[in-house]
Amino acid sequence: MSERRKMGVADWINAAINVVIGALLGSLIYGLAQLVAGGSWLIAMIILYLNAGLFFLIVLSDKLFDRFYPVRFRPAKNPKPQPPKPLLRVLSLPSGFVLGIVLAVPGLDRTILDILP
Repeated sequence: MSERRKMGVADWINAAINVVIGALLGSLIYGLAQLVAGGSWLIAMIILYLNAGLFFLIVLSDKLFDRFYPVRFRPAKNPKPQPPKPLLRVLSLPSGFVLGIVLAVPGLDRTILDILP
């Protein structure tokens, strides 16, 4: 197993952003679970279907854009092997997800939402 590289400034920024995104996702999943448990499963399914449709629309538009306007850059024939990402950066999204669920259970996820613009 190769040695992981050290955390740089960009890694710290990326890890912080991943923790915030993970916390928001954890709060969202907890809210959807509350909708399903409270009997509003139809609303939760509508939200999930609309988000899935939006995701596939974005993927389709990206594929079409790449097909009609291809990027003319070719990758190097022998790229150098990159060392693995730092462990803290890899675990930042799952830890943020767990943090979001833990904060959502007592209702503290509203604090996260109030901080964001």
